[in-house]
Amino acid sequence: MILEDLYRGKYAPIESMTVHNDHDKLTQLQEAILTALPEDKKELVDATQDAFMEMVMDEGEAAFAQGVRFGIRLMSEIQAL
Repeated sequence: MILEDLYRGKYAPIESMTVHNDHDKLTQLQEAILTALPEDKKELVDATQDAFMEMVMDEGEAAFAQGVRFGIRLMSEIQAL
């Protein structure tokens, strides 16, 4: 049962949480990379950022969907008790 599995630690929602990132550090690193790159390669940084943001958005959507599915299963099991 989901409630038993939750109690026994099979489900640990906190494990899927991400840590808050330090945006200042990220900005400093990006500036250092841009400074070190020749002008014709700087577009690679933008492309990398775009791909990373797309990945983050996809992972966020998947985590949200997983959380909703888990919540629905949990509610269904509670109602069956």
